Amino acid sequence: MSKKVVVIIVVCVLGLTILGAGGYVLARYFIHRNDEKKANEVAENNSSDKAKEEATTEESPTDSSENPGNTNIDWPTYKNYELSYMINYPKEAKVEDMGDPKASDLKNSKCLKISTDNYYVLVGKVPTENDASACFRTGVGSDWTNGPTDTVTAAGVNYTPNGMHTEAASAGYYYDFFLISPADENVKIEYGTSVNEKYGTMSKATAKDLVHQIVATYNPAE
Repeated sequence: MSKKVVVIIVVCVLGLTILGAGGYVLARYFIHRNDEKKANEVAENNSSDKAKEEATTEESPTDSSENPGNTNIDWPTYKNYELSYMINYPKEAKVEDMGDPKASDLKNSKCLKISTDNYYVLVGKVPTENDASACFRTGVGSDWTNGPTDTVTAAGVNYTPNGMHTEAASAGYYYDFFLISPADENVKIEYGTSVNEKYGTMSKATAKDLVHQIVATYNPAE
């Protein structure tokens, strides 16, 4: 074999070796680059999903059932100028003067009633010798041995009044009422519930909670 042929063979072998090595390096480079690109895409997707999850968590409204104390935050406020007090009431409640005689203006009522079909609150003047206006039931608040007791707050003071009630468990009916005398000694508050859990739309517990919240907003006005 001539020297020229040997040189040609060696050059061809070296060329093939170099091409093979270069192809292998290029293949590994593109494979690595593709893997890196996929990894970046996965990381970006995970970050995007996490950001969406955090945004959803921050924007989700608070369940009102877990925070019942805030249900009266948007209630209207009634202000009485005759007896100097304020009280809030649900928008669906009826507000009326039950005095006899009736006041010329609701804001001067001596016997105000806030009510729905399932609960009521009466706020009225304490009877005196000179003004024996009737607003409340007689006997309410007496120490009935079989009467229910309750715990309620008015003007920041806790009360545990005795009351009266009637119920028919088989029909789901329950009715009660109580009377308290707030610390200002100028006003009395009577309140009660009337529900039929079998055929009505409100439970006894819900009615009781609402009436308690109404009474709790009572406050002597300055």
